[in-house]
Amino acid sequence: MIPDKKEAEAKRIFIAMIVVGILILVFDYFFIKFIPEPPPQKGTGTITEEEMREKLGRKEEKKEDLPTLMLGTTREKKEPVETVTYKFGNFSLEVSPQGGRIVRFVDGEFGFDLVTEVERKLKVFPLEVYTGDPDLDQKLNFGRYTLRREGNRLLMHYEGEGIKLAKVLEFRDFYFLLRIESDSDRKLYVLAGTHPDEESFYTHQGPVLKMGDDVLRIDPDDVQGKQSYEGEIHFAGEESRYFFKGFKGKIDRVVVDRISYRDGEEEKFATFTYVRYSEPLTLYMGAKYYSRLRDIDLGDLLDYGMLRIVVKPLFLFMYWVFEHTGSWILSIVILTLILRIVFFPLNYKSTTSMMKLQEAAPKLEKLRKKYKDDPAKLQQEMMKLYSEIGANPMSGCLPILVQIPVFFALYKVLIITVDLKLTGMLWIPSLADKDPFYLLPIVMGLTMILQQKLMPSPDPKQNLIMYISAVAFTFLFAN
Repeated sequence: MIPDKKEAEAKRIFIAMIVVGILILVFDYFFIKFIPEPPPQKGTGTITEEEMREKLGRKEEKKEDLPTLMLGTTREKKEPVETVTYKFGNFSLEVSPQGGRIVRFVDGEFGFDLVTEVERKLKVFPLEVYTGDPDLDQKLNFGRYTLRREGNRLLMHYEGEGIKLAKVLEFRDFYFLLRIESDSDRKLYVLAGTHPDEESFYTHQGPVLKMGDDVLRIDPDDVQGKQSYEGEIHFAGEESRYFFKGFKGKIDRVVVDRISYRDGEEEKFATFTYVRYSEPLTLYMGAKYYSRLRDIDLGDLLDYGMLRIVVKPLFLFMYWVFEHTGSWILSIVILTLILRIVFFPLNYKSTTSMMKLQEAAPKLEKLRKKYKDDPAKLQQEMMKLYSEIGANPMSGCLPILVQIPVFFALYKVLIITVDLKLTGMLWIPSLADKDPFYLLPIVMGLTMILQQKLMPSPDPKQNLIMYISAVAFTFLFAN
């Protein structure tokens, strides 16, 4: 009867460990997707939408007070056929004289177009201008502009019935200064567009804005119709994992508009972000390079996530090493070594405890035989022995449990660092992507198993936990 109980207990432990392994594999997904963010401290850079609404004074307003995209037949008849291509640094722009809109914006370093397929499908493009008057907006966005380039400046001018408007883009190394001037007394909104087409990889995709020290990343699923935010807003636009398209400057209102559309038989939706401003804006369309964002005070565009308190220091240190070595590979190696050094005391204590347990293994075996019919007494005597030798049977698991948040923080650092997308190593073309042959995850898993084989625990349950952890982490890093 007792062997049956032991067998049943072993099965339960094995099933429990499998569940633990699965939880580890999906931890990052559920951690980001479903766990609510705690209330941030001032200056931490993230704030809940409810708190931001109070700060910004989000208002429900009459539809005529807000810009309207004018989707449907009017826009379809005004499809921009003619375009003019301009080259500024690494950026290639296609601008339509019809509306003075950007219909293509390619970042040459990545070969990535920040004008999305959704925008092309709906024929809605960045730099559209809105006043809240549909008739006037049609003229400003579908009327014909004269385009002229003067050095690093692109001038777009429209003159129609009762309205004149000029858009001036001035290129500055990796961003543009945007000035829009009109003889209308109406305040102008300018459209950033929708978020770039990119795999999210558990990062935010959608509208983002900042006021003061607080950053609001809006889940597109939470947007209903038009949402308006008012206040002294530092920047606003649409972001994806590696890219941002939006504006920085003296912005007093941001409008996020949820638009539904059909893609074949499927109904989809997208968010479009406008800003209302009172002074010339900085237009940033491109990769979220930290050095560039830092230089124009857009550093908070980097999404450090819920583990910000750990992720940001790790990222800044890795970036500091890169700036002094010029190598991202070396930066990752140095950061990893430092983390190993930091956790060395914990690992050392764990190893010492494991060695004591190995020495006590014969005594433990005698206790198991002596009290095999009395589990309660066996447990009592085992705990007494552990106390005498100064060892903890769970000490082998403790380092892993403590380091899990750091592992996920390091993982977050790697997935938000756009520089890694252009950095390869050996057979891996991009450090931002997984190992195409899965060699490194397999080597890591085998190393963990080998380490456990060389220094096994006298407790079979703990050995089982360590082996399952090795398999779980192998699958985690392989995917």
